[in-house]
Amino acid sequence: MEREITETQVAIIGAGIIGTAIARELSKYNVDICLLEKEPAIGFGITKGGQGLVHGPFSHFSLRISRWLQEGGVDLKDYLSQELNFKERLGDIGLKMYLELAPYLNVKIIQCGRVVVTDNQKEFEMLKIVKELAEAQGIGDFEILDKKGLEKKEPYIDTRFIGGLYDPTEASISPIEWATAFAENAMANGASVILNTEVKGIESRRDYYLIRTNNGTIKSEYIINAAGLFADEIASMIGKTDFSFTIFKCQMMLIDNEDYVNHVVCEIAKPQQRRMLIPTVDGKIFVSHSIDPASGKYDVSTTKKGLELISSYPQYFIPKSSGEEIITAFSGFIHYNSRSRDYVLEWQKGKFLNILVTAPGNGPSPALAQEIIKMLASGGLELTKKEDFNPYRFKGPRFIEIPTEDKNRKIRDNPKYGHIICRCENVTEQEVVEAIRAGARTLDEVKFRTGVGFGKCQGSFCTPRALKIMAQELGISPLELTKKGRNSYVLAGETKALRCA
Repeated sequence: MEREITETQVAIIGAGIIGTAIARELSKYNVDICLLEKEPAIGFGITKGGQGLVHGPFSHFSLRISRWLQEGGVDLKDYLSQELNFKERLGDIGLKMYLELAPYLNVKIIQCGRVVVTDNQKEFEMLKIVKELAEAQGIGDFEILDKKGLEKKEPYIDTRFIGGLYDPTEASISPIEWATAFAENAMANGASVILNTEVKGIESRRDYYLIRTNNGTIKSEYIINAAGLFADEIASMIGKTDFSFTIFKCQMMLIDNEDYVNHVVCEIAKPQQRRMLIPTVDGKIFVSHSIDPASGKYDVSTTKKGLELISSYPQYFIPKSSGEEIITAFSGFIHYNSRSRDYVLEWQKGKFLNILVTAPGNGPSPALAQEIIKMLASGGLELTKKEDFNPYRFKGPRFIEIPTEDKNRKIRDNPKYGHIICRCENVTEQEVVEAIRAGARTLDEVKFRTGVGFGKCQGSFCTPRALKIMAQELGISPLELTKKGRNSYVLAGETKALRCA
């Protein structure tokens, strides 16, 4: 997946969902591209902890209602009637692009729609205003739901909810899978990706930049700063900056979806409160999220208080939920730039392009990539389209998904297909082998590529087996294997050594 590069035309710093979308879009042109990532795998930064929503039009109104509840001072209808900002317009375009790109990149997206519920008449009237304004502005195709309509959409919803609003366009993705797909398609079209490469400094020369990294120096004519949480630090390497980020840590949870919800289910967003159940592409429910100030850019710890809060969300909406369906809990980030609630794209010191994002980052990504291409063209980069650009990314189906006859044939040809090492997600030994041979070097990479460890037992059965296969394939000691790179070693030592110590 990596090759040594000392010179390139465009260096993209940050291989999250935005950086990889840009690389894929730019790979349509005859341009030398280098995508730099300090983590050991694509999407292992802020993208990895994303909730995976690709918003429909209701989200624009939802965020404005939340701000209006906090700020007040004007009529709600006037407040909601403001024109869409840059980020919101990109979000609407991005949703359409995701749906168009999915069959090309062979990656999942489910357009499950969103159901917004309310238990009081005041909020119900707010939802009616939203529908009225959406129709007047020609955005969205919302439906007001009375109690019966709500129960038809979500049969297990709590009976205290009196109605709601339905936005059919909301979609759900796995952000890390999409980032991987963007990157792999970009690479198939000539882009280079260098992982485990942290930018330490940037020197601005007359017509180019020298990017100092832990893996050597890269000379580049253009730099695109798509470093997410760390974009302020990267920007400061070439001069004084006038922006910073406010960062919130969001604790989230993954639970089994035992036919509990069919759509994204939420209520009208309140300031500092986001209760939401999100169907995932692999049939689970994403429970989102708590909101607390982050103590730092690497603080992904969970707290008892946060877990107690989000563990109450499923039963808040669905009383049938027992609270015993929890698979795992983790933390991610939401960050806002100090300059604007909107996205900010700006040239800094020549041909250095800053991308300052605010939440959400997933949905607008492919549309944002197109905007970056326009900026590069206006900034002097010669862009001629490739005649041989390949928009397709091949990815075979999961073994468990293929017909029985094909399963039997594969097992006859290779018995490793007949050895299930992950019983929760039905992952075979050969699938793990293929993931490693395709470039996976950490346990989390194997997990995201195959599903190993994603199930209810959270790896208690499959992790030892996966580690054994990884050690054999890579020709290293199991003690050298990490969960997510750097010093995240999975094993502390040999059991016999501990016993004899």
